[in-house]
Amino acid sequence: MAPPPGLSFRTTEENLRSAFEKFGQLTEVHLVMYRVEKRPRGFAFVSYAVEEEAKSAMEGMHGKFLDGRVIFVEVAKQRPGL
Repeated sequence: MAPPPGLSFRTTEENLRSAFEKFGQLTEVHLVMYRVEKRPRGFAFVSYAVEEEAKSAMEGMHGKFLDGRVIFVEVAKQRPGL
């Protein structure tokens, strides 16, 4: 049985950078953390200098394993009310 979707709690920003930098020039890697527990919430944001690189990363990493978990890569959606 496959693990549930989302990033592993063992995933670090360095792991993300290493996995995603092969698709292009990263401008930002942000692993979202719980404030109190100071542990990852299971998702992150990565940004690229060029939109085509971002599209390539989405195609190349969506549904792949990272730190033992299947990850889903999507375009970030703005939260309502922001």
